[in-house]
Amino acid sequence: MAPSRWLNGTYWLLAMVAAMAVATSTALWWTVRETQSLARPYQQSDPWYVSSVHSELARVSLLARKLQTGEASAHELQNGVDVLLGTLDQPHQIGMRLREEPPQPAAELKELLRHTAQWSSRLDRPDADARAVATDIIGRSDALLDSSRKAVAAAYLSNTQETGHARQQLHDRFTVLSAVLGGLLAGTALLIWKLVHDARSASAASRQLAQANRQLEVRVANRTRKIEEGRALLSFILDTSPSDVVLAEVQSGRVHFINRKLTERLGLKAPPQTLFLQQLLNDPQTRQRFMQALDQYGQVDAMEALIGGRNPSWSSLSARLIEVDGQLAHLLWGFDISTHKALEAQLRELATQDPLSGLLNRRAFMERGTALFDHCRRHAQPCAVLMIDIDHFKRINDLHGHQAGDDAIRACAQAIGQVLRDADLLGRLGGEEFAALLPHSSTGSAMVIAERIRGAIARMDIESAPGHPMAFTVSIGAAEMAPQHPGIEHLLAEADRALYRAKATGRDKVLAYEPGIRQS
Repeated sequence: MAPSRWLNGTYWLLAMVAAMAVATSTALWWTVRETQSLARPYQQSDPWYVSSVHSELARVSLLARKLQTGEASAHELQNGVDVLLGTLDQPHQIGMRLREEPPQPAAELKELLRHTAQWSSRLDRPDADARAVATDIIGRSDALLDSSRKAVAAAYLSNTQETGHARQQLHDRFTVLSAVLGGLLAGTALLIWKLVHDARSASAASRQLAQANRQLEVRVANRTRKIEEGRALLSFILDTSPSDVVLAEVQSGRVHFINRKLTERLGLKAPPQTLFLQQLLNDPQTRQRFMQALDQYGQVDAMEALIGGRNPSWSSLSARLIEVDGQLAHLLWGFDISTHKALEAQLRELATQDPLSGLLNRRAFMERGTALFDHCRRHAQPCAVLMIDIDHFKRINDLHGHQAGDDAIRACAQAIGQVLRDADLLGRLGGEEFAALLPHSSTGSAMVIAERIRGAIARMDIESAPGHPMAFTVSIGAAEMAPQHPGIEHLLAEADRALYRAKATGRDKVLAYEPGIRQS
């Protein structure tokens, strides 16, 4: 990389200054450590220690001579010896240099310590002979004093040499520290120059950016105004739309938009602040299918559902999972299909219900009967069918009129329905003929129910005209499902044969189908 690129890079200057700061810290630590080494106590304690020992030894030697001449007492000699012993017997004051080099003074000091300890021990005895101890001290003091003087000289010489060497090292380290500090100052000055240059460049760029920002703000303001105008127009269109529209966040339910049409359909006086789609859907199963499809595919198209709480209405709903202001939201719109569903229900009722009796018509009875017949066959359950026909129905119409005939059909349907169970299926196949499918019933139980129906109808009196009650009877044929029956049609055919046999043998009776007996 070219030198100019190094100088122009602020990061490189910061790295260089940081490196110089680390180097300065290292050099400073190194220098402080050397300075601390010069201040160690042992470097001055060794000469002091040896000098103290020499002084105390000279004092003890003088006291021993005075004791011989009677100028000093044994007690004074003992105190002097104890002081010398105390001075010698302080191992923590003996420096490492004095122990290691030179070795001769250290050995001589140990020898002096041994003699002093012996003198002190002898003087401590009750029968101590102070003059004998003084004589021993005088005899050894000259040699010991000479050795201590040599030890003092050696300690001072060693300390002087070590101090000079340490001072030379300290001078060298201060020289290195000065060089490193010089480099740090040069790098700092260069960094300051670079920062000032960059600050000026940044100021010029900031002015240009401020001008560009002002231009951008004007453009954004214009764009925002256009967007707001577009939103206002869209809100107006959606609010006046006949469709139901709502936009709400998924997690919080916060409503971004809801039009007046949906607010009114929900029975609210004002738009809600929060709304979850689950609250709109009235039926739990529909709600589950709708939300599962929306979560899985992100959209739902034209799903019919009841919406609203108190007065639910049918709506064709579509929804999308979108992102609004960084949050997932549900966009839902729908169309009111209540009128369509009502018409559909009417058409379904007309397609499946007999208008006169209110019972299932032939087509609906055959569809539901086939399903019930197959269910019983699949689960090996018995199943029976009753064919019911009003006796002499033509005579009723001829004598009392067609209105009376209609009344008879309605009364017959009501009477049959009161006898049958909820699980049974009843329908009007046409004219005066009815059919009842009895699941889980055998021929015997079907005959019992048929006899109840016949008796209930025989006891009825219908007012066809004021003061002219009308009575009529029914004939009933019964048949039970058998393995050879492929479908409900064959079972109805057998019950029909039994019905016509009942009519042929006198009417107003109940007969069961019997194989091998031909219709009369």
